[in-house]
Amino acid sequence: MNKEIISKIVKASGVSEGELVLVHFWGEDADKDIANHFVTSVAALGAAPVLLQQARSINRDIFLSAKESCFDDRYFDLFSKFDAVLDVFAYQPVVLGYSIENEHMLLYRRYMSQLFHKLAECRRFTQIRVPTEANAAESNLEPQDYIQRMNKAYNIDYEMVKKACEHETKRFAGAKKVTVYTGTDCVLSLDLTGRTWHIDAGDGDLPCGEIYIAPIENRTNGTVFFDTFYLDGMKFTNVTLQILDGQVSGSSSPEIAKYFSEQPLENRIVCELGMGMNPNVTDLCGYTVLDEKMMGTFHIAVGANDMFGGQNKASDHIDFVGYGKVEVVV
Repeated sequence: MNKEIISKIVKASGVSEGELVLVHFWGEDADKDIANHFVTSVAALGAAPVLLQQARSINRDIFLSAKESCFDDRYFDLFSKFDAVLDVFAYQPVVLGYSIENEHMLLYRRYMSQLFHKLAECRRFTQIRVPTEANAAESNLEPQDYIQRMNKAYNIDYEMVKKACEHETKRFAGAKKVTVYTGTDCVLSLDLTGRTWHIDAGDGDLPCGEIYIAPIENRTNGTVFFDTFYLDGMKFTNVTLQILDGQVSGSSSPEIAKYFSEQPLENRIVCELGMGMNPNVTDLCGYTVLDEKMMGTFHIAVGANDMFGGQNKASDHIDFVGYGKVEVVV
């Protein structure tokens, strides 16, 4: 991730003159140049940057020594002052990565919980995965393949993607129902009454490029076909899902049907319809963070949607990406 890409990301996140911006960096000193580039990019836009580094090695030493009195309300209140947070991670956030005694780990967990509670109060919170070998581990991709794909997905014309997203949401503006046509004869009907489309064009979870909505939870019906279907790290081909009253009720694949039959009701609910809008994601690789952003694809998800306008609370949120035609029902 070079300086040019970082500058694009910071601008797309909405940073503007006069703001107070926290660069919340998860990484060691070896990767700190990345954090410094974010700081200077924030300053270049006329905003005031503040850097907070969460290095595992440093946190281990801090919380082996810290007392209960170290982090009181005065400390956490400092973070309510920020207009925006750029949550930049060179490796998985929050995970300490070291074994420490239980009393110290409890203090660390409490610290993180209180910190994120305060950061959630900021007007904008943008998450940025840095293309590193450490982050590649969650993708099931080879590190260099992951890094190349991620850098490409980040290196876009963000303003163009935003305009394309806005144009696409206007196409569906006011539509109460949509139909998704896939495969030879699969038709899926979704009720969107009262729900709002959302745009992800740089100010949410990056890499970006999608529009999405929470359909009415018990009013999705029909069948939907996927050329390629990824579940629990396994790849399936030519999969059809049957959906009845919002729930995945069966599949052409016995393994997938068994998986869903063993899930609690809330994890079988179709909770999202989305469409990819990132022109630099050009093929499906099994890593949802990228796949769901691929231009020309749609995705549905099962599980939680209460965080973007739905009513289904669940332990999971799993996306399935495919090719098809999404049309407004007149």
